[in-house]
Amino acid sequence: MQHNKTSIIAFLAIAAITLFALLGTPIKKDFPLEEVRIAVSTTPLSAPFYVAKEQGFFEESGVAATLVEMAGGAKCFSEMISGNVELATISNSVVMFNSFQYNNFSVLGSFVESDNDIKLFARTEDNHPATIHNLVGKNIGVVKGSASEYFLHSLLITSGIEPDKVIRVPLNVDKMPEALEQHTVDAISVWEPFAYQTHKHNQQAAQVDAKGLYNLSFVLAGKRDSSEAQIQIRTKVLQALNKATHFIASNPKQAQAILRSHLQLDQEFIDWIWQDYLFKLSLNNSLVTSLENQARWAVESNLVTHEQIPSFQEFIDHAPLSKVDDISAF
Repeated sequence: MQHNKTSIIAFLAIAAITLFALLGTPIKKDFPLEEVRIAVSTTPLSAPFYVAKEQGFFEESGVAATLVEMAGGAKCFSEMISGNVELATISNSVVMFNSFQYNNFSVLGSFVESDNDIKLFARTEDNHPATIHNLVGKNIGVVKGSASEYFLHSLLITSGIEPDKVIRVPLNVDKMPEALEQHTVDAISVWEPFAYQTHKHNQQAAQVDAKGLYNLSFVLAGKRDSSEAQIQIRTKVLQALNKATHFIASNPKQAQAILRSHLQLDQEFIDWIWQDYLFKLSLNNSLVTSLENQARWAVESNLVTHEQIPSFQEFIDHAPLSKVDDISAF
């Protein structure tokens, strides 16, 4: 009898220890994660993807995301449209230009906006202030057929200057800071981080005030697919990005540290651009309006072969984002 009593006590003790251990152990999810490949542009604008990966938000949302890093949204789009990845991060300009050539892709959501990512820097020799009116007749470096050229066009029009009153000089964006410093051009319409490089290294260059003129959006895009399986996967990706944008808003220093480590950036540059970025998941009519305005410019400037502006509402897929929790999408 004493032996049985001892055995029962030992059994109960072991059971208690086991239960305690189980209660203190995180419960692992039994369901497999959905595999998804995402082409991501290596820019600070892609911060939500790096944060989602670092903080485990993709896994929490039920996807195993592989980030395929590319230099620029145009290359990301090419990878997506070729079928090498399922999703891609692209700018609204990339959406606009490719809409004239392809009709088999959709925009799923915008995750960041900036009204100051593209900047106009001008040389300030002879005490001339950096204004757009002082650039009439001057050489201005632009990336042809891009947001760089559209930004300059918009600035000239809103300033009452005919676009043909300046001389556009086609340049690769990475060559712009050097071209301005060596007096090859008098000004450059340039995006980050090359605007920052100009600001930091060229003492004779000053930024022309144009903040708020052009609103850059970075969006997540994929091939058109209305199947329930794809809607679920894309909803999970967007859910992870939604968590990431909330994390960025609540923990900016930690988010900056993730970005700085991943892209090998210095804090001074992050401080320079951070205030101009609004990380928020959305999909609204302002994006469509922006695309229509850019498309009209592309047609008038003979940058595309078609004269008919695409119906951009048809490129917007609201279904996945409408299923994301804790978001005001529309």
